[in-house]
Amino acid sequence: MTDQTDFLIQILGGCVRKAALAWVLLLFPAIGQAADYQQIANMCVACHGSTQDTSFPSIPNLKWQNKPYLVEQLTAFKSGERSDKTMSKVAQLLSEQDIEQLATYFYTLNHKGSPQ
Repeated sequence: MTDQTDFLIQILGGCVRKAALAWVLLLFPAIGQAADYQQIANMCVACHGSTQDTSFPSIPNLKWQNKPYLVEQLTAFKSGERSDKTMSKVAQLLSEQDIEQLATYFYTLNHKGSPQ
């Protein structure tokens, strides 16, 4: 078994959120190769919702967040400064470039024409 498979087995447990995370993590190998960050951002939809309005009360809404805030939060999850069972693991898979591109992507969805 691969480390990724072991990791997925550890986090699966019947919860919709955990199943969504497993789906996201199965697709994450594409991150290192993806030039289209919209493809990566689409994986975030599994938990954060298709319009960035989540139906899970414990999962934050990405709508209307500014780019610096999104970069700060993803970086904090990656570094361990901020902790969440799911996001800490997901953020570990992101490069600094991935974080910048995801923050830009989500920001521009709802702030077209606004300063960053």
